[in-house]
Amino acid sequence: MDKEIKEILSLFEEINKIPRCSRREENISRWLINWACEHKLESKRDRYNNVLIEIPPSKGYEDRESIAIQGHMDMVCEKSINSKHNFSTDPIKLVYNGEWLTADNTTLGADDGIALAIGLALALNKNIRHPKLELLFTTGEEIGLIGASHLEPGFFKSKTLINIDSEDEGVLIIGCAGGEDTTIRIDLEKEPADSDFYKLSVSGLLGGHSGIDINKHRANAIKIMAQLLKDIRKRFSIKLMDLNGGSARNAIPSYCEAIVAFKEKETGHIKDFISKFKNVIKEEYKEEHQLDINLLKIDKSSGLVLSEMSFNNILNILSELPHGVYEMSADDTHLVKTSNNLARVKIINNIIEISTNQRSLTASGLDEITKKIESIAEAYSASYVTDNRYPSWTPNKNSKLLKKGIETYEKLFFKKPKIEAIHAGLECGVIGSKADDIDMISIGPTIRYPHTPNERVNIDSIGKIWKFLLMLLSD
Repeated sequence: MDKEIKEILSLFEEINKIPRCSRREENISRWLINWACEHKLESKRDRYNNVLIEIPPSKGYEDRESIAIQGHMDMVCEKSINSKHNFSTDPIKLVYNGEWLTADNTTLGADDGIALAIGLALALNKNIRHPKLELLFTTGEEIGLIGASHLEPGFFKSKTLINIDSEDEGVLIIGCAGGEDTTIRIDLEKEPADSDFYKLSVSGLLGGHSGIDINKHRANAIKIMAQLLKDIRKRFSIKLMDLNGGSARNAIPSYCEAIVAFKEKETGHIKDFISKFKNVIKEEYKEEHQLDINLLKIDKSSGLVLSEMSFNNILNILSELPHGVYEMSADDTHLVKTSNNLARVKIINNIIEISTNQRSLTASGLDEITKKIESIAEAYSASYVTDNRYPSWTPNKNSKLLKKGIETYEKLFFKKPKIEAIHAGLECGVIGSKADDIDMISIGPTIRYPHTPNERVNIDSIGKIWKFLLMLLSD
């Protein structure tokens, strides 16, 4: 392993010792400021915990325009169902597996901790040539690009920006989808039940990033649970006490749990039915090798359950809400134009809360899918709030930075990079909406299964991104 890669991974390991789930970036933000101070670099932080670290230009590069290197501090915090990891206190445990780096049954945080590590490595390396660099590290990216949305004018000054938050080495990203979230709430009626209670769980799904993986026909645990409960109710008398599935608005749900009530004498028949249902689902989703559906009796013999009407409303609205690709791009048949992720469901006291995350390459497409979701909510007299809207990033094929990036990649690796727009959201869309004349591309190492406990980053691709970045900055 090259010395430079070892240094980047060493920095990444330090970063991963600091809990940094979305909304909890205070400590990593403070650590970055202290790190800059220790290395005698100018830095500042705003009230949203966004951080800017300035790296002086190399000798001979003083007259060149500065370049911003940008990434986000926060990470999606997902873990396997049996993991005892505490994201509020425990460091992420790195696991080296051949050419890949992963974590111990949790998300790795390469999305986007690798950007932080690469930026800090640029500051440490005194032998590389570059103009003045502004390391721009933002917060709340995974929950609606919050930090980027609240950047004040003048917080950074560069007119050229390289975002390091893409997930395929060899691809230069020049555009992305916009998005927004909708939260639906329904009041529930409850009644007492004197019965036997069971935990019904759908688990082991691949999950994934709701932008990058939405077109890969991966199962949604909430959708499966809704269909399973609907089918069981056609044949057996069953009540619902609790429902909880999904964890992040931009992660395809990999698990869902329900607490249900029915007479113990029905247990054998219901288990047989679940077994057959599971086989059908596995046949439909052939890549979901770890899919499991379990029914376990719990120590409870009475409690409040939902009324028949409330149970019906929940199952109907979950069935009707769209999930997955809504429309493909007319210009690029491989690119998703509009999608929705049915992301989370949770019963809190006498209310059920359902969260969705919509994406589209166009404002009109985003309006269309959001209005569809809102109309479904209205049909069931549910309240809803739609917020966290962020703009798409329109590709600029005449970009000087893009031209330079293509030439640099060809010089280094003797082949052309791919040029793409993606369905995921990037902070470039928000930053570009605040500075019309800024020139941007997005790059990154190869990351697989982001937003899931299977997240992994290819170590060799980190080295390639590093070499590409050094040549791009020095030319």
